[in-house]
Amino acid sequence: MLFFVGKKAILPRMFPDIPSMFPGGSSFPDATPSRPSTSLGASEIAQLQIKVERLLMITEALWTILKEKNGLEDKELLRQIVQIDLRDGKLDGRVATTPPEPCPKCQRIVAKNSVKCMYCGEPLLMDPFAR
Repeated sequence: MLFFVGKKAILPRMFPDIPSMFPGGSSFPDATPSRPSTSLGASEIAQLQIKVERLLMITEALWTILKEKNGLEDKELLRQIVQIDLRDGKLDGRVATTPPEPCPKCQRIVAKNSVKCMYCGEPLLMDPFAR
């Protein structure tokens, strides 16, 4: 995941050793945030920045708790970040999207946010990490 301050990606600065930790590792892409198709107002951008900062603070707090209670090290977190990033085969700082899955009962492909299968009515469990 890349975090941006202005137009600069800061994950490489935060974790410069990630690419070198794995065979075939390369440098991070010179990433710039993609522009949305519609422009956001200044207040919407400010609200999103506040939400991102809050999520960063929560993430840091959770990692601190895990380190203190379980004796984990930053290197383990970095390794896991890279593994998650590589799920789509690319070390690009982005989480791969989860493709739609088949219904467990009828095996037909069901839309991601469906509560039940539209074909057979089977209740579906939601994956809390699906994107």
